[in-house]
Amino acid sequence: MTRKLPRSIAAGALAFAALWLARAGAAPTVTFEIDPPNPVAGQVARLRDTSPTAATSWLWDFGDGTSATTASPSHAWASPGPYTVRLVAQDASAQTTVTVSAETALRLLATHPFEITIDAKDPGTGAPSPAQAIAISDRFGWFSFPGLTHDPGNPEVTVKVLEAPTFGHYWIFWSAMTSLQYTMTVRDVSTGQVQVYEKTDAAACGGWDTQSFPYAPPTTPARTATPAPPTATPQPGQPTHTRTPTSAATATPTPTPTVTPTATPSGPTQLTLRATSWQWDWCPSADQGFLPCHAGACPYEIDLSQHGVITMHQGCSYQVTLYNGDSGEFAPFHQLNAHPEIGVLNPISIPMGQILTPPITITIPAGGIPDVNFSCLNTSCGNAQQHEGMLGLIQIVP
Repeated sequence: MTRKLPRSIAAGALAFAALWLARAGAAPTVTFEIDPPNPVAGQVARLRDTSPTAATSWLWDFGDGTSATTASPSHAWASPGPYTVRLVAQDASAQTTVTVSAETALRLLATHPFEITIDAKDPGTGAPSPAQAIAISDRFGWFSFPGLTHDPGNPEVTVKVLEAPTFGHYWIFWSAMTSLQYTMTVRDVSTGQVQVYEKTDAAACGGWDTQSFPYAPPTTPARTATPAPPTATPQPGQPTHTRTPTSAATATPTPTPTVTPTATPSGPTQLTLRATSWQWDWCPSADQGFLPCHAGACPYEIDLSQHGVITMHQGCSYQVTLYNGDSGEFAPFHQLNAHPEIGVLNPISIPMGQILTPPITITIPAGGIPDVNFSCLNTSCGNAQQHEGMLGLIQIVP
């Protein structure tokens, strides 16, 4: 005797079967990866099918007129530029854009790209010699100096770029495994900002910069503003909606309030003094906006035409944050000389790339004192003439 399944169980079994058939008949998802994701011209990259469903056939289009039909082909793009790479597998496809840099440029961090180039100095002639770049990952790569060493496979300088959103900047790190002098240029592709770093001696060491490039969070699509209520005639068959005015629309306008003048600031005047390679900057807000100056009870004036020149007033106190904006093997620290007449009792050493906290207090005595010439006492990085040229001036006025 044949037994019938209860109606609820039969319905569930039919639903499960329909879902299984739908999934079985759905188009497969295709994914792939490129290693490294940012190759230089001529560098061999490895492509690999990473689709969740195993394929039995593949068709790669490398975007330069060439193709392949294996699961994990290797390919090198001969010229720099953007290329659209496409994979067709199991009757489905996926594509991405690969940006190939020149063989002398390392392109890192695809979400916010940086381009790095290095010119080594010929020890015999002093002429620059472009380095050969090799990309390793999205954040890391290295350079060789084949024009000087005749060995393109010998790493001389490694470079790493990281996002540091918590600290508000991108971090650049590099290590040198060479006695050759060189100049490294880092360019933020999105903003065009450029920083140049120099290795001026034979020391086989590197450096870092964690302050120069402000972090830019990934952009999100702008929200579309809510459109105004339509005024067109409704289509036949569609209900007509009448918008009921809110009470705010008929409320009596509030008289414009009387503007009260802003009171003179009474808090402390906060200033920033930045030390960089052989110069000083007061309140460098153009490139270090996270260290602004705040107006307080004591006025000040900055001479923008000259580095390190500021005017302070008698009988006033200023809180000054000291910041060493240098980064690199040639600038371990800067040292501000002592000036007891304004409250700086001892020389102050500022470590490379560090913000000195808490701020120091500079007090300008009432009754007048001569202008203050301050400088950098450190001569262990660079030569004495360079640091003796790090002169700043505090002009004292009533």
